[in-house]
Amino acid sequence: MTAKLLLVAMVALSGPVEAQDALPTFDDFRQIDRTRRLTGQLQTTELLKVTRIDPVLIQNTTGKFPGDTGMTFAAAELLTDWPQRRAMYEMIASNSVPVALRFACAAARQGDYELALKWTQYCQERDTDNTVPWLVELWILAQQKKPLQCANPPHTWVTNFRDYTVEACQARIRLLEQAGYSPYSARRLGFKPDSDALIIARDLCKPPMDEVTRRLLLGAGESLQQHRQFLLGELIGQTLERSAFAFGANSGNNAKATIRTDEMESRRERLRERITDMERNVVDFATERQMVQYFDDVLKIGEENAMRKLASVAQPSSSTATLPTGN
Repeated sequence: MTAKLLLVAMVALSGPVEAQDALPTFDDFRQIDRTRRLTGQLQTTELLKVTRIDPVLIQNTTGKFPGDTGMTFAAAELLTDWPQRRAMYEMIASNSVPVALRFACAAARQGDYELALKWTQYCQERDTDNTVPWLVELWILAQQKKPLQCANPPHTWVTNFRDYTVEACQARIRLLEQAGYSPYSARRLGFKPDSDALIIARDLCKPPMDEVTRRLLLGAGESLQQHRQFLLGELIGQTLERSAFAFGANSGNNAKATIRTDEMESRRERLRERITDMERNVVDFATERQMVQYFDDVLKIGEENAMRKLASVAQPSSSTATLPTGN
């Protein structure tokens, strides 16, 4: 299900980087999208070619803005070589909690655990109600086959989930536009809703699960579903909440868990229908300008509202009829 999400299908796929003869256009992406819908292939040679980003172009563009921390942050997010990314992150992490947190998540996923733990502790002290730094620490302990016991256990009010994906997307888009990409191409390549933090949280949804981990996952799952910036985040939030219920005390006889599971399944089905309608009846009719606005709206008002807004513009005759409101 999640692999077919509208935004995930639009995300730039990582691949070997090399110099490009020409930067991709709206028509390039549209042709690839149509082929994907016809064939069902999510990753093709054409897609990989169009979504390659030249690291030299990124570095040269960043060099034109000395002292611009936003550009440095974007470069750290866009480059694929870990030593280069690490150097970019280290230049600015101590001055920005969002950068420090994404640095910690990236370092953890790269297996640079000592560095990741340094920055998770930094974030635990400054982003005090955010579950992500503690989830990263638990994930590292799991990878190291150590007991899942945080050095500084989280307080009970640590329940929010913030991975700062919106800030990262905005930075990447700005850098790509400065590098010469069109507004639409910059947004296609700059979007990446499937963050390292989400992957880390989802990886923790397996036994054994102690009470601290379960509580953190439950809080994170509820937070992702309450703050619906991206559909992918909401769906992963459902997975976290389901897992917290499954491994909790009296999991086999919990009326609340049963009710919530039914609610989440109903919501998931509505999202599935909404995404299908967007793919079939809206996206292919939208203009380049409308799609640029769509991506901007996702960052401002959330993906679901942005989808509804795009449908009302690109396909007025069937816009709101197939986009139910409510939960």
